[in-house]
Amino acid sequence: MVQRGLGSEVGTLMKKKELLGLPALRATKKILSLAMADKLMMRKRYYGLYSYEYQGYERGRYIRSRIFNGILKVSIFLPEHLRMGTKEPAFEIFVDAGKEQFLTYDRVGNRWLTAKLDCLPWPRYVLNSTEIWSGKASYRHIKEYLGGQRGGYEGLLDYQLKVRKDELTQRYRRETDPWDADLSQMPAEPKDWDRWCRKVGIPENYIFYQYTRKGADTGYCTYCEKDVPIRKPRHNQSGRCPCCGRPVTYKSIGKSSYNVWTETAFMYLIQRCRDGFVIRQFSGARSYTKTDGYRHCTMSITERRRAIYSPNNWKGRVYCWDDYRNRETRWIPSNRVYSYSYWRNYWHQGWEGAIYGKTLPTLFAKELKYSGLREAIHLLHKIDPEHYLRTLNTRPILEQLVKAGLGGLVKDFMRDASEYEELRMFPGAGLAKTLGINAQEMKRLRQSQGGWDCLNWLRYEKTVDREIPNHIITWFCEQKVEPKDLNFLRGRMSPVQVCNYLRRQMRELRMECDQVLTTWDDYLAMASRLKLNMDSPAVYRVKNVKKRHDELLKFFHHDAGMAGRAGNVLKKYPHIEEIFEEIRPKYEYADPQYAILVPNRIEEIMTEGMVLSHCVGNVERYWERIERRESYVLFLRRTEEVDKPYYTLEVEPNGTIRQKRTLGDNQLEDIKDASGFLRKWQKSIAKRLTAGDLALAKVSKILRMKEFEELRENQVTIPTGKLAGTPLLTVLQADLMEAA
Repeated sequence: MVQRGLGSEVGTLMKKKELLGLPALRATKKILSLAMADKLMMRKRYYGLYSYEYQGYERGRYIRSRIFNGILKVSIFLPEHLRMGTKEPAFEIFVDAGKEQFLTYDRVGNRWLTAKLDCLPWPRYVLNSTEIWSGKASYRHIKEYLGGQRGGYEGLLDYQLKVRKDELTQRYRRETDPWDADLSQMPAEPKDWDRWCRKVGIPENYIFYQYTRKGADTGYCTYCEKDVPIRKPRHNQSGRCPCCGRPVTYKSIGKSSYNVWTETAFMYLIQRCRDGFVIRQFSGARSYTKTDGYRHCTMSITERRRAIYSPNNWKGRVYCWDDYRNRETRWIPSNRVYSYSYWRNYWHQGWEGAIYGKTLPTLFAKELKYSGLREAIHLLHKIDPEHYLRTLNTRPILEQLVKAGLGGLVKDFMRDASEYEELRMFPGAGLAKTLGINAQEMKRLRQSQGGWDCLNWLRYEKTVDREIPNHIITWFCEQKVEPKDLNFLRGRMSPVQVCNYLRRQMRELRMECDQVLTTWDDYLAMASRLKLNMDSPAVYRVKNVKKRHDELLKFFHHDAGMAGRAGNVLKKYPHIEEIFEEIRPKYEYADPQYAILVPNRIEEIMTEGMVLSHCVGNVERYWERIERRESYVLFLRRTEEVDKPYYTLEVEPNGTIRQKRTLGDNQLEDIKDASGFLRKWQKSIAKRLTAGDLALAKVSKILRMKEFEELRENQVTIPTGKLAGTPLLTVLQADLMEAA
């Protein structure tokens, strides 16, 4: 059956019974004699330094053709069949040129095929043969009937390829025609568009000058397009043209390359169209060549993206100039924030550009009246209007931010609007209250053009009940220091004191700000673990924090991070070690072979995780569970090696064992030997459990079952290791050892 459209079967106009009823085309005496004279020979084929041998005939296929009742019939014979004395063809191809159809009958397989010649099931030796034989008459029949440049096998294949291509084109047109109809409403570009792109859209300009020992006093400004006076220029130095006042880069003609290209710039043209308005994105650059002394530019402008909007609807239909099914480059729909294929791995930020202004007044009066885009352009100067409207569609507060003149916050909000959920806590409130600040702080935010980090510092002022000077906030923002980064100080120092301290340490220790903060945090965590007086300025505001940090490390046998991490865990979960002390008499147990131990300190759990290479000391959920007494972390040891990590257990308050893990977060065969001991331990501690323990165990079981249900619904699997791809729920259920 011929497929009029790829991927779907449509009834053929050619009747199969009628085709099979056409006169037979059998092998002629000449074909038989040529086949009998041919021999299957070993041949060698070379690929560079390599070669391989293969079997093949000189002529792998023989062709006859005739035209019957307007149908071209082509019979193809195989040499192996002919050498056995048969005159029947292996394949019969029927072609109706008027209806642009072809069909193949496989006589060996007794089946109809729609495949082209190059996709038929040929024996391997056929493909390795060097020639396809076709008589002069058959060659002529095929060429004249199909109207191609060639006849024979090649002419028939050319025709089949053309038919398939036409079918594919028709199928794809059903997809592309609606796109083209939608894009037919594109208005023409303004008459001065090219000039605007050259002068405004691509902002980079140069002054080219001829260096002399006496110094150059004139140069050619690419914006003014004339010679201008200059004074003591330096190659690649930035400056301003004394005539037009534009920012320029000085270029010595002797030091410049043959072609000087500006940076690629993005430009936007917003126009009214049939359905509303369209935002068109262009990118372009100018180049100057040494041939004409860099006095004339060549401009390259490419339109990359089109977004069509209905009036007051900020969700557009987006098209980008991109590859279409590996066939051509054309306009295709795009649901991504990416457009041109080269840029697909890059975030949308960085596509800001100038916007053509002459089409905007009428749009701002009607279609874009309530968008805030006019104010955004004035505030930011360079903007990606499509990205702005996309953000506005899901985050309406953006319009308020723009009209309030909060340029820095607008930029951050468009870059990452994840903070929007936090702002929704105050629906209907004024903008200042929504942002969590007052009117005076709003004014400071506007004047500084600060972003989200600046806003966080203004909010932080309320918690410390003192005003933080603007220059201090600016410095913190430049160093990417957030209020939460100072939590380890617990209000011991004011932000001004912290800023001055960090500056001094950075200067004296020649360290970056984040390095000083990390060292300071680690040092205070270790000091706390050593029970030093944390309220003493001599402790928390030490003169040389790096030196004191390294000194305290000597009191710890583990790495620098462990003591600090343990201190941080204890800050957040202050009762963990008290819980260990309380449960120790209930849960510790031993026999001659095994022992179960309760940790004394947080560092012991971290060491356990480090030695056994599992996550127990690095994942916060275990600390949370211990703090709320949902489960405890215990150690299973061999009695003869009680100090050596063996298995780590997660245990519920009634003795139910959730997990038992050893080296590499695995279970080995030896855990079967310990199972009897674990059952003994469960029975032993059951006598010591209180009503409170059993009540906690009930809650723990409920939480465990809820977690199991979530794992089942989300189909969570293990990503790595021997169990990669295994459902996590299956592993946890197998690991579970419930107490009787």
